[in-house]
Amino acid sequence: MTVSKTSAKPSLSDGSPKSLLQQSARALAGAPTPSDVGAPPDALRTMLQTLLQETLQAEFARFLGAAPFERTTARVGVRNGTRGRTLVTRVGKVTLEVPRDRASLFTPSVFVRYQRHEQALVSTLAECYLQGVSTRKVREVVETLCGETVSASTVSRATKQLDATLAAWRARRLDAQPYPQLVIDAHYERIRREGQVLSTAVLWVMGVAANGYREYLGVWLGTTESGPTWSRVFRELHERGLHGVQYVVSDEHAGLKAAVQRYFPEAVHQRCQVHYLRNALTKVSTPARQATLLASLRDVWAAPTRPEAAARGQQLVASLRPVLPAVAEWVEETLGDTLGFYVLTEAEARRRLRTTNALEREHEEIRRRTRVIRIFPHEASYLRLATALAADRNDVWAKRRYIIPASPTVNVRNVLRRREAA
Repeated sequence: MTVSKTSAKPSLSDGSPKSLLQQSARALAGAPTPSDVGAPPDALRTMLQTLLQETLQAEFARFLGAAPFERTTARVGVRNGTRGRTLVTRVGKVTLEVPRDRASLFTPSVFVRYQRHEQALVSTLAECYLQGVSTRKVREVVETLCGETVSASTVSRATKQLDATLAAWRARRLDAQPYPQLVIDAHYERIRREGQVLSTAVLWVMGVAANGYREYLGVWLGTTESGPTWSRVFRELHERGLHGVQYVVSDEHAGLKAAVQRYFPEAVHQRCQVHYLRNALTKVSTPARQATLLASLRDVWAAPTRPEAAARGQQLVASLRPVLPAVAEWVEETLGDTLGFYVLTEAEARRRLRTTNALEREHEEIRRRTRVIRIFPHEASYLRLATALAADRNDVWAKRRYIIPASPTVNVRNVLRRREAA
């Protein structure tokens, strides 16, 4: 990676975050790699570059006795541009611009110090990145591990540079290709806001592009999982150029469903079948009846066509009405919301896009990391972690097609209506 004004897209390893206090001794002994601390290599490279470049500039100013453009009698040399130098680190190559003086007398000591303290710095920056800790705390830990002081302003600049990169990722354009399918889900995290620790909705949208590859389109925070909150998300996606949406799978949240209908009026909405099964379990009290109901619902969804599934659903309602009339009414009213997946022509797409399981599995990985923190100090600290995780998953997903792309349809709602009438 070379020093530039634009940073690479963050990418996160699959390692789990570790306590800095537990890892520092092993880090100094040479045991861990970035994946051992759950560190994001690209993000760490950016932060390491900033820290080391700032150190180089400060050391060169002390050597000359003057800051850039400063006129002083204490000056002992003249600046003469820079030269590139690359460090091979545990998080990849880091290229720095080393200041030069006209007499070529300046020899930076930062490279020697860096090699000696590299692992401790990597662990510290991983802690900064993953924990969202304060600038003061990061500075104290660096000083403890390395025996040297890193200024609060330097750490703050590194964090701001990283946050700017991640914010640019969240705002990236989406108009290069259509995303026919969307998978939408949310979970909750404890985040401190305005002096209070509040349960905050974390909203995720995964898109499946026309070429069959999936990617996170973004992550958002909201006070609740409400219609206005989801409308803000979908409005932003439209502004970023999202187009070609034909199919949306999500939970049956009233506000979410209304927002989908408003912003994607031509799309078929599929109610997540896993969430539907969970709801069904709450309708029946005895384990035996629960098992029977779940098996019957799965049999409906196993039908090869939507008309066949609808026929099986009617049979299920008829069998439930004498013994569980309330459940029969609920199934009759809601089962059709779970049959939207029949508009998908490929078997693999039907299997993968009838639930939000793909996102829920990712959320479990995110929770595994956030449990270490428990309460995030502010929204920016959570977005820093969540965005980097999402960007990393996109890098992984880009290596393998998610579904086999089907032939595009002009209007999937019309296709669905024709199939229902058949």
